[in-house]
Amino acid sequence: MTNVSLSSPVSVLYGIGPAAADHLAKLEINTVYDLITFLPWRYNDWTSVTHVSTCEGGNEASLFLTILNNPSVNLRSRTKSVSFMAGDESGRIKLMFFNSPYLVNKFQAGDRCFVHGELTYFAGAPQMVNPFIEKADKVSTSELVRPVYHMTAGITSRQLSRWIKTALDLCGEELKCCIPEEIMKKENFVPMAEAYRRVHFPETLEDASAARRQIAYEELILLGVGMKLYNRGTSVKEVAEKVVPESGSELAADVSKRWKKIVEGLGFALTGDQRKAIIDIQKDMMTDIPMNRLVQGDVGSGKTAVAILAMAMTALMGKQSVMLAPTSVLAKQHYNNACRILEGSGINVVLLLGKTKASVKKEIKEKLRDGEASVIIGTHALLTDDIEFADLALVIADEQHRFGVKQREKLLIKKELPNGINSVHNLVMTATPIPRTLAMVLYGDMKTSVIREKPAGRQAITTWFAASKDSPDTKAALISMLESGQQAYIVCARIDENEDEISDDSIIGREESDEKSITSVIEMKQKLDESGISARFPSAVLYGSMPEQAKLDTIEKFLSGEIKILISTTVIEVGVDNPRANIMVIMDADRFGLSTLHQLRGRVGRGKEKSYCILVSESRSELALTRMRMMCESQDGFELAQKDLEIRGPGDFFGTRQHGIPTLRAANLYTDLTIASEACDAVNALLDKGGSEADVIRKNIEEMFELRFGSKLGVL
Repeated sequence: MTNVSLSSPVSVLYGIGPAAADHLAKLEINTVYDLITFLPWRYNDWTSVTHVSTCEGGNEASLFLTILNNPSVNLRSRTKSVSFMAGDESGRIKLMFFNSPYLVNKFQAGDRCFVHGELTYFAGAPQMVNPFIEKADKVSTSELVRPVYHMTAGITSRQLSRWIKTALDLCGEELKCCIPEEIMKKENFVPMAEAYRRVHFPETLEDASAARRQIAYEELILLGVGMKLYNRGTSVKEVAEKVVPESGSELAADVSKRWKKIVEGLGFALTGDQRKAIIDIQKDMMTDIPMNRLVQGDVGSGKTAVAILAMAMTALMGKQSVMLAPTSVLAKQHYNNACRILEGSGINVVLLLGKTKASVKKEIKEKLRDGEASVIIGTHALLTDDIEFADLALVIADEQHRFGVKQREKLLIKKELPNGINSVHNLVMTATPIPRTLAMVLYGDMKTSVIREKPAGRQAITTWFAASKDSPDTKAALISMLESGQQAYIVCARIDENEDEISDDSIIGREESDEKSITSVIEMKQKLDESGISARFPSAVLYGSMPEQAKLDTIEKFLSGEIKILISTTVIEVGVDNPRANIMVIMDADRFGLSTLHQLRGRVGRGKEKSYCILVSESRSELALTRMRMMCESQDGFELAQKDLEIRGPGDFFGTRQHGIPTLRAANLYTDLTIASEACDAVNALLDKGGSEADVIRKNIEEMFELRFGSKLGVL
């Protein structure tokens, strides 16, 4: 094993065969580094040693005992149980083990042992069944604080600990320190290899806690500063100079005239926040450094219009732009809006989806290569290796956290330029308001534009809470709106009785809901059909795993008014914009976080009519009722997002299964924001100052970032 390194596959370690490697892969452990950084989620503290006489039934206890008789096997027992007596100066206890015949030869009378287990009573006598047992001289203090890992079938905690120890012994010294020396001294930190040893094999809980805190520092530096280095790229002046024409030129005059016509033809007046965001983007695109900007906007604030105008700006300069959408429904919605806004401008808009017909897809790809298509909108289909652009200058990602770093790198890095540098303008849109420090960690050094103002004419949405699924008021409100010519959404947390749409939904922990009582999309459709409501007001279902064309057809029928009631999962959270749909009923609303509920609610209230959202939940948990009350009292997405972070933390806030948000193993992006700010500020200051330590830290961050998050950094 002389060639083992942190980047080696775990299968190179002794004892990890193909089957074990497959089991580890389920835990996202693929490399030796992944194994070392797979931290315990809690610890069992066995350090408090007691005596037999003080043990209470039903409680766990740690004991040092002397074996009083040789172990014997009960041959009449199907499990070949092994038992023997052990004791200390205060009393005796029976130890019994099932399916462990090897113990007969391992222990004998007179051996002194350490035992930990739950004490129970049988026929009035104390006993422990299947306790942990080891000879006292082989038990070190580091084994009495025992780590507990999130496990998968086929792997034991003891195996995992043994493999981690082997990995640390072989590669521990390769773990580079990314923390400035000043912080290392101030916090009494130790070399990184020692920190990982202490977190996996601590002698005390205090040791484990201190080691985890140090690893959290490093992890936040890797994410915050590493993303900053990755996103910053290299200044490419010649690229920027081609994007914005020289002031006063004939081209500039023509561009200005066409730009004015596009803005005047919007059909609505831009809000102050929208205008400021557009000016921010214009300024960024006129500098000699590729733009790296985040546009945060509340639901219905008009982010899409800003993005389309940015793409129009790029097209007027003779360049191409791409907008990535996480779903085909949202991509089609953006495409329709772009066609409407840019109609008559001479700008060619195309849409590319995974299910686009092969012949049409071929034609679109040709338009991308020859530059005929200026504004390109699509899904992950735009990230395939066979996509080529004539002159791509701007990439916009809608809800960036649904696209991985490696995926976006395909568009942001121009391979033909020196070093494959990051030379394309990068604009990210999100309807998930994020606190500044958290945004700094997630998005590196992105500049931020915030859109809070709502366009003129947008009405407040009245939100009600219904404590029963059979509420006559809910049914009456729904029927009344439908009879007045409006359309309706009914949102469910589940497709059918067995399947959550986990790829699209941001669903909270299941402990708050009775699984059997959750209303599914299919069940709701059956209820509407059986009640006769569907006969009066045609209904249809929509969920993410439907065939792409079926989804698009359903949306078109809903937008045209042919379908009156759309029964859906949260796939409609983004992308469905129907001004005639002005009532939404969210079933089992306690299953969703505040941010998701707010996003869903934002699908109504897009027309001139008064709109309503009814939250239905039969949960009586304090947390669920608190969320329902917050939703009824507030329509401010920024306020609700902050509350959502406080209640649930960022893992659930973003949806743990969404791509792009790294899984942190030591740090918490909400509770550790102070650490994030201090650590990243210290490293940034060091890098700006320069010097030998800065060079070492930068190199270490680049190496560890690649191992931890799997993406090469841009060259500064």
